[in-house]
Amino acid sequence: MIKYTDLKSTNRQNLREILPLPKPFTVLVEPSSLCNFRCIQCFQSLQEETSFSRSRKNMPMTRFRRILKQLLEWEGPRLKVLKLSLYGEPLVNPDFCDMIRLAKEAGVAERVETTTNASLLTREIAEKMVRFQLDYARVSIYATDQRRHEEVTGSTVLLSTIRENLRLLRETKIQQRSERPFVSAKMLDSFGEENERFLRLFQDVTDEVYIDKPHSWIKTGSSDFLKNYYQEALGKALADLHQHSTRRIACPMPFTTMAIRSNGDIAPCCVDFIGGTTLGNVEELDLRDLWNSERWFEFQKMQLENRKHENSSCARCDVYLSDHYTRDDIDGFPVENLRKKNSPSRD
Repeated sequence: MIKYTDLKSTNRQNLREILPLPKPFTVLVEPSSLCNFRCIQCFQSLQEETSFSRSRKNMPMTRFRRILKQLLEWEGPRLKVLKLSLYGEPLVNPDFCDMIRLAKEAGVAERVETTTNASLLTREIAEKMVRFQLDYARVSIYATDQRRHEEVTGSTVLLSTIRENLRLLRETKIQQRSERPFVSAKMLDSFGEENERFLRLFQDVTDEVYIDKPHSWIKTGSSDFLKNYYQEALGKALADLHQHSTRRIACPMPFTTMAIRSNGDIAPCCVDFIGGTTLGNVEELDLRDLWNSERWFEFQKMQLENRKHENSSCARCDVYLSDHYTRDDIDGFPVENLRKKNSPSRD
C-alpha cells in the first residue's frame, strides 16, 4: 500500500484546474466528539463550557446510516476518502467497528481511514479493523516516556499499553495475511532527541512512523495551545511555523472538504471546533443539496474575496497558511466560475 505520508502527492491534481468539484474529495464523519485524553495542545483540555463541550456525544447509528445513504445517492465519482474521525477519539464509540463495516460495504470512497490515540484498541477491535478492511489508521503519539505522556494527555494510560495495542494489531494483520489497515504513527516534532526515540520505539509495531509539524487550533482567548505543549521549545516551534507559512489568501478546504460532527452539524472545515463555520445539519439538509447551495457558494466566495474576518472561526485560523497542511493555492480563481457545478442548487 501507499504510505500515508505519500497520499497527498500521489496522483495529485491541480485544484485550480478542476474547480468547482461536483462533490467533495474528503468527507469526515465524527464517530465521537468524546475523548479519553485531555491533551494540553488540544481544545479537549479547555475547562470552560463552550458550544463544543455542550455537544460532546457519540454519533448514533441512525445518523451514520443517514449519512451513508445520502452519499450513496449522490451521483458522480466516489469520494477520495471517508475519514471516520474528527474532534474526538473514535474508539470511544462502541459502534465504531460497525461504522467501518458499513462504510466499506457502501463503497462510497476510494479509501476509509481513521485517526486514533490507540489507547482503547483491543484484540476484538483489531480483529474487526482487519476483517472489515479499514484502509488506513493514523495513530497519534504524544511522548516517548510515561511522565511526559501523562503531562501531555492528562491520562494515566500507559505508553507501553499503546505500543502493545499496536503490536497486537500488527500481529492480527500478519495472522490474517492482510496489508490493511496500513498503520501510520506520528508524533509532533519535538525539535530534539525525542524524535529519534519515537521513531525507534514505534517503527517495529507500525507500517510507517513520521514526525508531524506544529500547527495551532483556532485561537481562543483562554489558552495558548502551542505554548502549553512546547514550553521551552516554543521558539523553535514558532520559527518552524514561520518558515513554512505561505502568503495565501483563500483556504482551499471549503472547496474540497465536508465535515460532519457527531451531533449532525456540517461544516466545510475540519479544524473548527468552535462551530463558526457550521452551514447546516444532516438531520435537516441533504449533503448534496448543501454542497450545491447558495450558502456553501457564499462561504467559498468569502474565501476567494479575502473576507475571512467576517467569520468567527476563519478570522482566528491560520492553518491554511501552512505548507505542511495545505498544498493548494487557488488565489485568484474567478468567483463566477464556482457556479458551474454539476448539480443545480436546491437550497
